[in-house]
Amino acid sequence: MPAMPTFFHYLLLCCLALPTFAMGMDKLSLDEGWRSCGASHAAPAASLHQLLQPGQLLCLERELPLAATPSSTQLLVLSALAASEIWLDDILIGSNGQPARQASRERPGDIDFAIHLTPQQLAVGKHHLRLLLSTQQVSAHLAAPFYALYLVDRQDYRAALAWYRLPPLLLAGALGAVALLFLSLTVLYQRQRHWAMFAALCLVAALLLVVEIWRSLTGYAYPLHLPRLYAVSALTWLFSALLPLYFYAAYRLPRWPLAAVVLLACIALAGALHAHFDARCWLMFLTGLAASLALNLVALWRHLPGSRGGALIALASCALFLLTGSQFAEGGFALVVCFLLLPLCAQLLAQLLRVRSKAARAQQLENQLLRKSMQPHFLMNSLSLISELNAQSPQAAETFIEALGAELRMLNEFAQQPSIALTQELALCHNYLSIMGTRLQQPCRLQLDGEAAGISVPPALLLTALENAFSHNRYRHGAAFILRIVKHAQTHVLTLILPQGVARPHAGSGVGAQYIRASLHAVFGESARYDIEQQQQGWLVTFTLPAAP
Repeated sequence: MPAMPTFFHYLLLCCLALPTFAMGMDKLSLDEGWRSCGASHAAPAASLHQLLQPGQLLCLERELPLAATPSSTQLLVLSALAASEIWLDDILIGSNGQPARQASRERPGDIDFAIHLTPQQLAVGKHHLRLLLSTQQVSAHLAAPFYALYLVDRQDYRAALAWYRLPPLLLAGALGAVALLFLSLTVLYQRQRHWAMFAALCLVAALLLVVEIWRSLTGYAYPLHLPRLYAVSALTWLFSALLPLYFYAAYRLPRWPLAAVVLLACIALAGALHAHFDARCWLMFLTGLAASLALNLVALWRHLPGSRGGALIALASCALFLLTGSQFAEGGFALVVCFLLLPLCAQLLAQLLRVRSKAARAQQLENQLLRKSMQPHFLMNSLSLISELNAQSPQAAETFIEALGAELRMLNEFAQQPSIALTQELALCHNYLSIMGTRLQQPCRLQLDGEAAGISVPPALLLTALENAFSHNRYRHGAAFILRIVKHAQTHVLTLILPQGVARPHAGSGVGAQYIRASLHAVFGESARYDIEQQQQGWLVTFTLPAAP
């Protein structure tokens, strides 16, 4: 797999640092130690997580002891599904919406609310903090309306917020660009199902990142929190379903409709469990990763192309998600997406480059084969022979013209294919030997020893070897060539015996041998081998080809 571009490396490092500032930010949590307003100090204190429930109007208070006066402006940050008023030392310092005893009279506040406090307001000593909170419009689906209340330095908070927003936005932009790229490639270049699915994966991931970070970017009144959670759940389900389906399409595994139904049912079951929104998203995403890993292991067991890299990517993504999964919403998803989609993108782009390179090489070989078939000396000799035969025997001239036309027609047809059946190659060779026999006025034939069915070769492979034999030898009494075919479990060995004639001067540049090696590599890669050995009676040309699976 090729190295990822530098931009992707920086993006990956940003996502690694995604939770760092939020986790390492020096803040004073104020969740504990709360009592109802007016309650005696003997009454048990509780946390806001325990006290705040849907459909309430609460007045709560606690002491705020400060060991030192802060040197800079602090922020009192409240994250809750509530309308709120906050008093410090019996002075109203901020309100978020309008708390009320009835939902019709409550004006919902924003889900995230911050109040600036100067060092004078937070002098060393004890302070009295009071909250008035109403949760009249909180849905019953959200059992925990309170998220956080803490005191933090303003600069630290802004830095942490910037680092929290930046990597997902960068990643969303990159994924959106990748989605457009592969969608364009699918429409304009090659209509492959897994390319379209990968574009959809990138688009869904980008939307999920934007929806997830939307709360931090713009803020909103707390009743809108539930629709946003439903959107996050729907996009998580869609991404978790598309991910294994992408691998299924990429490896072209069998039983596609049945597998799709089973995968979608498993992910839907994970999303239907009675759990919190974050827990359901975590389970759906983990199910999609586990299914993807299983599919990659199946592909690896079948030795399918690209399965080794895909299995490593899926395994690393599962391990990384299990390490960061508890922070799925805070950055675990963005981090896993970096390790999952960006390497897959690099893998697909490398595959595209290989396909383009292979296509260019095939075009080059096609042009080379056509040029070779139109060699001037071959055509001039053939035309001269036609003129002589026409004077001596018009019927023989007509037969020769038909053979020559058939040879050129077959070469033109076969040159457009990367490989042809060995039986077609043999027909090309027999026709060529018929032409050469007419030119030499001596019999030229090819004897077959073995079974040719079920074997594919690059076009004009054996023909080029025969042409080389006639280029280096003068066969005054004709020539008998022998092709022996031996089939093994993993390979097919084709041995062509070229008889030795009278040596003739040849000013060639080895184009024939270059074509043979290049065409074998284009079709079989490193799996095929070409060897030539000179013997006392001629040459032994051996082609070792991989057997079809």
